[in-house]
Amino acid sequence: MNGGGLVFYVPGAILLIAVVVKLPSMRGRWRDPVIVPSGAILLIGSAVCVLSAPPTITAVNAFTGISNFSGPLVYCGMSALSASYLVLMIAWRGGPIPGLRRRMLQVIALYALVITGIVVLFGLAEAPVERTRDLDTYYANTPYMREMILLYLVFHTLATVILTCMCLGWLRMVTGITRTGLAFIVVGSCFDLAYQAVKYTSMAARWTGHDWDFLSTDVSPPLVALAGVLVATGFALPRLGPPLADNVRAWNRYRLQKPLWAELRELRGSATAEFRWWTSPVVRLTQQEITILDGVLACGPYLDMDIRDAAYAEALRQSAARSGPARQTVLEDARVVADAAMLAAARIHVTARHNTYRTAEAGLLKTVERSHTRVRLARAIGTSPIVAAARRRAALQDVRQE
Repeated sequence: MNGGGLVFYVPGAILLIAVVVKLPSMRGRWRDPVIVPSGAILLIGSAVCVLSAPPTITAVNAFTGISNFSGPLVYCGMSALSASYLVLMIAWRGGPIPGLRRRMLQVIALYALVITGIVVLFGLAEAPVERTRDLDTYYANTPYMREMILLYLVFHTLATVILTCMCLGWLRMVTGITRTGLAFIVVGSCFDLAYQAVKYTSMAARWTGHDWDFLSTDVSPPLVALAGVLVATGFALPRLGPPLADNVRAWNRYRLQKPLWAELRELRGSATAEFRWWTSPVVRLTQQEITILDGVLACGPYLDMDIRDAAYAEALRQSAARSGPARQTVLEDARVVADAAMLAAARIHVTARHNTYRTAEAGLLKTVERSHTRVRLARAIGTSPIVAAARRRAALQDVRQE
């Protein structure tokens, strides 16, 4: 509960963002034994970080009118977080559903008793002086307050040790993103154990008549904040990692295909999908590719092989003047530029409805169906001077025919 507010508010915000990102994947899956505890870890962790900041402690104490009310509130939150850790680890371990639920309920019941004990001990204690940064050490020798602090610390240590041992045991058994998540949990737990060691040491110093409060007020806050973020990241990574990677890849492809999409989207008319700011990259990419394929179909009757042949010859001529690329690469690039030029000219003709001959719709559709070719086609549509020239010639032809 100590340290500057920023040390707690930043990780609290990070965990809250993780909750928002994870929320869509949790809809309709509340019966999944992994979903609720993993969401609880992020949400409770965020709340505990915010409640532990000295400015929040002062505000909560003032709002309730009870000196040091934030103390048991944060300890209860940390105990609930410890219970969530253990419940999720039980769910990850798996097994028959009845046994799984029984072990989960046992953990929940144990930490419910711990939370009840924290509340009762605080009610019995005399703690009239508000302490926002050094509650643990200031009241280390106060009856009931001392027991309340130790009750929280002991059961938090118990949960952290169990968590660390289970993760270390699983590290050699799993691979991929799950292994990475476990590694984050182990590292975070080590920081958490260091935080607890600092708390025990500072309190023991008070019991022996020494003042080592700087350990509690200056050393422990960054340790516990970092521990919370690392452990929560470790639990969230196996769930958030794959969808996040999919969205990053989708956004990159969506961005690369944008010139091709911009060239063809008007051909769908009122059917063109509108993107909202909350539309995920995966959905954006899907809608974009539908628009591209529909646009190519609309251009089908207007695809002119003569334009393609001329653009292909020009692309080969320009490539021959440059040295470096292998022959196969030159031919592939020339074919992409030729397809792009034919498509850009056809898009001009679609609007004017001027039919052409020697169409190549089937071949171009096969080209557009391949994602890597769509990206190259989009690049040619947006940057190739040969494509721009074909577009200008098509526009001029339409003007003359009018």
